[in-house]
Amino acid sequence: MNAAHRDGDHITTEAVYAGHIKGAPKPFAVPMATLLDLNGRQITSDQDYYAINRVLAQSGLPADWTPPTP
Repeated sequence: MNAAHRDGDHITTEAVYAGHIKGAPKPFAVPMATLLDLNGRQITSDQDYYAINRVLAQSGLPADWTPPTP
């Protein structure tokens, strides 16, 4: 599921965000979207959207999990 759409100075991409959180029993793979704002050919801002609850559930971590402090 990889897709991109451009409307003027705005680009929307869809992809799968996947990985393995250190210490989690399982990896995750969830849909995500990224919104990019442009000024000409330069990216001026970006925002990523995905469901953290799905990341944690797939990883086998509790919903209230937070990363350990170093």
